[in-house]
Amino acid sequence: MSLLAALCGRGEVSLRSGVVLSLLAACSAQAGIITDTAYFTPFPHTKINFETDGAGSTIGLIQGQTQVMPLNAYSNLGVDFLTPVRWVNDGNAAFDAAQILGGSPANAIPSSFVSSFSFAFTVPVRAMGMFVVNNRLQDAAGPTFSLYDTQNVLITTVQFGGVFVDDTITIPNTTADYGFMGFEADRDIARVEVTKVHAIFDDLYFTAVPAPGVLALAGVGLGLVSRRARRMA
Repeated sequence: MSLLAALCGRGEVSLRSGVVLSLLAACSAQAGIITDTAYFTPFPHTKINFETDGAGSTIGLIQGQTQVMPLNAYSNLGVDFLTPVRWVNDGNAAFDAAQILGGSPANAIPSSFVSSFSFAFTVPVRAMGMFVVNNRLQDAAGPTFSLYDTQNVLITTVQFGGVFVDDTITIPNTTADYGFMGFEADRDIARVEVTKVHAIFDDLYFTAVPAPGVLALAGVGLGLVSRRARRMA
């Protein structure tokens, strides 16, 4: 059960009117979705911010520059990329601003050269997510994650938009929706396939989720509610 599902099941959506509306909308969505990095805070987890490679060496890119990422760049952290991808310091001002607010400036993946890519976890993973910035003018539907288990069976496909969007930054030719998009599965997530039109992805989080009972801790629940409430203010 996700933290969101735990809150909904316990009736903790009666905190305050603004939070109520947000949580009711989220509760009606798929129970396994993760919309905030705070979900990972109580658990041992891995965060890859793409500012460095797996060895900790800085990826120094100027605005608009890209660099080919070795498929094994983060193998020592438990992730192998299966298709070519690039680090990118995107030159779009709205994307840059969104990364400052919710991601890790300045690098992300995969650059405009890539419209789809995939990666595999080499460690047990039950929950994962990434910070997403999407230009809605170029892709109204939004990018997707397709998650597969160790038997190569599709677990779910998650599409950006709706409850995942924290806010929007608008400049000429860009309407940048941004937010954190993730999913908690009931079995190990072995592989993730990503498709996009005009989006970047930052701050990959993943964890082998402990027993569901841990998610019901009041402090964790209220922390997430408080953070979401501040975003709505």
